[in-house]
Amino acid sequence: MLSNLLARSLSFSNRSYGFVLIGAIFLSGFLSWQYQTGFRVGDGAVKQQQLADLVHNGFPDFSCRYSGAKFDPDFQFLPLDLKKGSTMTHVYNGKCYYVFPFYYTAIQYPFALLFGRFGSYLLSLLFGILTLYSLYRISLLLKLSEKARSSFLAVLLLGSAFSLFATDLSETVIAIYAVTEGIYFLLKEEDSPSFKNYLFAGLLFGFAAFFRQEVILLAAGISLVQFFRIYQKRTSVAFPFSFGLLLFVQAGINIAVVGHPLGSRGHLQSSSNYDLVAQLIYLSQLVFWGKGSLGLLGAYPALLFAIRFRPRTINSLSQILLGILVFILLSGLLTSTRFWQGVLFGPRFLMTVLPFILVYLLSVLDQNWESLSKPAKGAAILLLVYSIAGGLIFDRLYHKFTRSVVVEQAELSKFSSETVVYRKGSVFLPSDSFSTPRAVFEINGPEQFDPLLEKLYETGTHKLTIIGFKDAYPREKLVPSSEKFEIVNRDFKQSPSINMETIEIRKK
Repeated sequence: MLSNLLARSLSFSNRSYGFVLIGAIFLSGFLSWQYQTGFRVGDGAVKQQQLADLVHNGFPDFSCRYSGAKFDPDFQFLPLDLKKGSTMTHVYNGKCYYVFPFYYTAIQYPFALLFGRFGSYLLSLLFGILTLYSLYRISLLLKLSEKARSSFLAVLLLGSAFSLFATDLSETVIAIYAVTEGIYFLLKEEDSPSFKNYLFAGLLFGFAAFFRQEVILLAAGISLVQFFRIYQKRTSVAFPFSFGLLLFVQAGINIAVVGHPLGSRGHLQSSSNYDLVAQLIYLSQLVFWGKGSLGLLGAYPALLFAIRFRPRTINSLSQILLGILVFILLSGLLTSTRFWQGVLFGPRFLMTVLPFILVYLLSVLDQNWESLSKPAKGAAILLLVYSIAGGLIFDRLYHKFTRSVVVEQAELSKFSSETVVYRKGSVFLPSDSFSTPRAVFEINGPEQFDPLLEKLYETGTHKLTIIGFKDAYPREKLVPSSEKFEIVNRDFKQSPSINMETIEIRKK
């Protein structure tokens, strides 16, 4: 009976609707497990604030709301400003902007109006499900067997960060879908040559680049490889042409809104000094490990089998694979090292191609399984199990981290006053991540404390809460000394990761 049930399950997952339905049910359950009120910190919190500001400002004003706009036109106390060495906000043409692509904010906008905070997560889920369908179609082109297709689905959902990106607040899953669907058209061209396949692939990659700029390097890598075969397939020129057309449109919009052809991320990229040694270290992090994140081979050592059985002929598949290799190399050497990958199982900045890489890996094992020795088969299985175990462990860690964020968010919301001042490097929550919106500022050092207090005092603000990470700012250093104000009615509180003190100020 058990073997019969397993056979039916395998058969069901090998139909398009079964494959997608199983994945959709899993992702929906994963979302309900990871959601935990929807509040986030770090990148997620900034993206939530970016959306909240758009809802407040009205489309298409993508600038950020700054609490000190009336008394601080120079944005001296703007949190996380690039000019202070941070990585989240910048100033252009008298307005402040967040570094994340405003295209993601724009596509969230109708979902936020209809479903509130949950709308952003629903958007990710929808693109995650679309990606599953694209991957199923690719698995057909790669001729995966029933067992291999089911194994791939397990590795993808349990052993990679795909489930997290498909259910969290992130533009990455939108780019994953568009790149995966674009790769489908590039693969399809091998058996069904058509100008349209290259055209659609280029447009899809161009759409993905609106959300994740590493796709520019990916498209460049594939185009470079295609160039050496263009005399055989002249229609392939449609791929870089259609991609370049959308890239040109994006550059024009970026310049009009934030003053840089690469958007706000371009300001961040240009603020970094190039260091070849640092770039090589960054490349090793993408491939192996570093800074809390496992790289491509570190998370998926079974890819060594894909290297062993690499394609021996030049076709659409081998061109894509070579293009991905060029993309990884370009990403390591050209991407700003200030873009931290975060603590993940697998490389965050290669996530756009990871689902395809995994389906290709399973196709390689499937097609060469009979030629493998028993020890090699055992090693392959153990390495895949390792990847699944690693993915599950990291998912559990993220769940625990999110739960701790919810607790700290509640404590901070309950304790803090209406005005919050963060010490440098300690921004935990932006304005709308509190239970009720706060006026939020950041001081770069003790020398900025009195200038900020003067501005606040003039506007009638006499009570504020100072916040800093407890390791960097112990209680005795949290609140800087003031030469112009007397600090009274002090109330201190410590949470697991931050110190906070509410104070009142009086003129000396």
